[in-house]
Amino acid sequence: MRLRDSELFELYKMTKYLKIKFISKIVNYWDIIFLGILAFFTRFFYLSFPAKVIFDEAHFGLYASKYLSHQYYFDIHPPLGKLLLAIPAFFGKISQDFDWAPMSDYSSDFNFLALRFLPAFFGSLLVILIYFLVKEMGFSRRIAFISSFFVLFGNAFIVQSQFILLDIILVFFIFLSLYFFIVAKRFSFPSRKWYVFNILCGISLAAAFSIKWTGLAILALVWFFILFEDHLFLKQRKEILAKICLIFFLPLLTYFLFFSCHFYLLPLNCASDCGEVFESKTTRYAYIFRMDPSTTAFFHYTNPPQGNFLKKFIEENKLKLADTLDNKGTHYYRSDWFTWPFMLRPIRYFLENQNDKNSHIYFFGNPLVWWFGLLGILGYFYLIIRNYFFQFKLNLPENFYSRNLCILMFGYLICFIPFATIPRFIFAYHYLPSLIFSIIIFAVFLEGIMTMLFGKMPKTKVFCENKKANLALLLVLFAVFASFVYFSPLTYGFPLSEEQFQSRMWLDTWNY
Repeated sequence: MRLRDSELFELYKMTKYLKIKFISKIVNYWDIIFLGILAFFTRFFYLSFPAKVIFDEAHFGLYASKYLSHQYYFDIHPPLGKLLLAIPAFFGKISQDFDWAPMSDYSSDFNFLALRFLPAFFGSLLVILIYFLVKEMGFSRRIAFISSFFVLFGNAFIVQSQFILLDIILVFFIFLSLYFFIVAKRFSFPSRKWYVFNILCGISLAAAFSIKWTGLAILALVWFFILFEDHLFLKQRKEILAKICLIFFLPLLTYFLFFSCHFYLLPLNCASDCGEVFESKTTRYAYIFRMDPSTTAFFHYTNPPQGNFLKKFIEENKLKLADTLDNKGTHYYRSDWFTWPFMLRPIRYFLENQNDKNSHIYFFGNPLVWWFGLLGILGYFYLIIRNYFFQFKLNLPENFYSRNLCILMFGYLICFIPFATIPRFIFAYHYLPSLIFSIIIFAVFLEGIMTMLFGKMPKTKVFCENKKANLALLLVLFAVFASFVYFSPLTYGFPLSEEQFQSRMWLDTWNY
């Protein structure tokens, strides 16, 4: 059936309208598209290198495979991270017989990329999540873009996203919890959306501390603001009970649920490589990771706890707590918590000679991202304190006194300061949640300085009409990108000559 001319014309107009609308959407959301594409590219690029068991892949890859053989293992961390890794391990048909010896080669038929996929995927989503979180907190599109841009080109975030490690998944759920917490505040009790986003917040909180107990920091942050800023106990009784159930009891019940899955999938006694450190490879493990076997606790938990679920749950968590509080162990790459904001001690994950050059992979942050974050913290406190002593005569932007900036500051401190009390060895990657808080604070600080220098700027645009302001912003973004490129050989393992490597060792503590 042929269309009449009038119908063809209407179809043409509709097609043209849809095309213009599609293009306008791309133009309007160019920043999200830009961040999203590059996030996936930088995290999945060169994902197959090296085809060796790197750093804690020896732990977490092994533990994920235990769910396939149903043999019990012991780890000081709760089970969710390994349960999540077991999903791609199952669909990727990971061999249950691979021994996961540190620095051993992955065979050509071993689908290790299925396991590396999950951290890379969460690492990519993290970049986009930070953008939407910052916007949801009421900050400008500019601040959201700067924050996500810094995470996008933060070398440390990329490294943790490219291997079978848990930290980037942990960081994702920490900030997803905060995002749902902020969104839930937009809705009043007892609306359907109030319930939906508080439930999502509760589940995300559980996911965070069910991967590592350090995720409890976000639970503490949320409860602090619920109690002291939202004045929970001044609200009506039904809302108080609903909030307690969804943000306290729901995370605990979800934590129990993850452990029930853990015990259900691991009913069998373990024959070898059963927990924490491989008892058959202690000498080799100690040599590769420069650990002293005489001062390191090696665990030999081979049998699952006995009794009902509650008894097994309590016993396993008591063991985890005891091992967490054990301060007998040491590690060559450990670092003191107070050195983290200065990025003094990176971690070498991989070293291999390649035709007169060496491939290095370090947990090594983009120095400018790291130090700009510290500058944001110090600069913000300096201006606030100075303004106080000048009787508030400085023309500081409203953002500097906003509620959500207080959340960011408390988030930074509550994810950072508790590590001062942990007796066991700790690493620079424990700073990643605080690093993101500091990045967002720097973005707020930077926009505030630009506003003071160049005048008020629109919230809905990344760039503005003031050429000097745009130039200043572009210089900061370009510097971060250039620093990322310069240090990317230490992120992806591109071969470097000794001279090229030494030129990147800006501090003495980086070269060891």
